[in-house]
Amino acid sequence: MDLSADFERALDERDLSGILQEMRRRPGEIEVQQAASDAIFRCVQHNPSAAKEAVALGGLQDLSGAIKGNVGHRDLCTEACTALWRLCREGGFAVAQAAIQQGCFEALKSVLDAHPEGSAPNEAALLALGCLADHGMVSFGGKDQVQEMGTKKQKGKATALIRIIPEQGF
Repeated sequence: MDLSADFERALDERDLSGILQEMRRRPGEIEVQQAASDAIFRCVQHNPSAAKEAVALGGLQDLSGAIKGNVGHRDLCTEACTALWRLCREGGFAVAQAAIQQGCFEALKSVLDAHPEGSAPNEAALLALGCLADHGMVSFGGKDQVQEMGTKKQKGKATALIRIIPEQGF
């Protein structure tokens, strides 16, 4: 892997800004995208403020872009999905909400569609989606469950079908 000295320094020092700049500068280089995804994961591990900093610097868009641009690459998708999971886990509700608004759901879904069930990328995408579900951003229910909720009548129990749509204008 041919990494520039600046990128190696950013990786060693866990400099999120430098890591993300290199991801943007070399979007077509899978090794760089994979190493940067792993570095983001390590930078934000057990550090909620670093997760929020990564989001503020555009890390969600960079990770989802890396996934969408290389959806067939097994290792890159695994690293990027686990980095998205770590960002959402450490950053909490606000980061999970930002992930939905900034296209991460579509990137994770593309991984599920491109990789077989049980594969590392598929499992990593499910892990990230599970974190989004924990924050109420997505649901794992199928179409039949949504239809059942709309028609099911239970005496004495209150049920509701709630649809959450992101607000426009951010």
